Amino acid sequence: MEAEDQTVQEKNDQIIQQEKYILVKNNEEKYQRCCSIYYNALSDKIGARLPDLGYDGHCVDHWLEINFSYPEYMEFTRKMRFLEFSNVTEVELHIGKMRNKHILNFIDFSFPNKTNELYIYLSLKIKLDRAIYFNSLVRISSKVIERVEFNNFFLSLRQLKRLVAAYRHVKEFSANYCVLFIPTIPDFSNALKNCQIQEIDLCNSGGYCYSNWEKHSEEFINLIQGFGTSSDLRLSLRKVDIGGCGIKHKEAQKIFAYNQLEGVEIIGGS
Repeated sequence: MEAEDQTVQEKNDQIIQQEKYILVKNNEEKYQRCCSIYYNALSDKIGARLPDLGYDGHCVDHWLEINFSYPEYMEFTRKMRFLEFSNVTEVELHIGKMRNKHILNFIDFSFPNKTNELYIYLSLKIKLDRAIYFNSLVRISSKVIERVEFNNFFLSLRQLKRLVAAYRHVKEFSANYCVLFIPTIPDFSNALKNCQIQEIDLCNSGGYCYSNWEKHSEEFINLIQGFGTSSDLRLSLRKVDIGGCGIKHKEAQKIFAYNQLEGVEIIGGS
């Protein structure tokens, strides 16, 4: 009986090993195809070579940059239709016109399976009124591991809350050069359960050309009070950058301390 069990176990182990091998080979072929399309379409712009693969068929150190302002990148996303990159180190998306199906298709179907860092830049401050685009940015949150950065966004209170909640598992959350509308105190008590965010970067989002917190300091106060509503965020948060936000450093310290965030290091402030 024991011999039969051992034989069955050995066969199962062989099947598992064979399935793993097939999976790795499929990943290698898919990844090589994606990279080939990427570099063939963009070699003149990026001047890069095909990166080496890791032991699991994934790229070990690859920075994937897509600038949708250029026709070459649009052509690349068209060719990528429904092909998905495997793991990469960093993704940088420069988004021009949001009403473009190729942008949406890339985000929804071709975005890498996993990436350590995601940076999204809007060429102009654009309100994400069309839920379809905003929802796509929320859906890919599970694919980002370490850091996410939004640049040049208009974000309502509801949108900001959804983004922070969706990316609560990352270590660094950034909303730089953004216009943030925070007329009331956001309640993060449920939205940020199991929050892992250690650093929040608000660099220049409070500046004169953006949220103008020097004139509307109540919105900055609302945001920090909102952060204080989450017991998990209070435990995880280590650092907040308010550089270029028009808020005095000492005043920020008082606001943070009042909301049980006195242990947080505050970077910047006039």
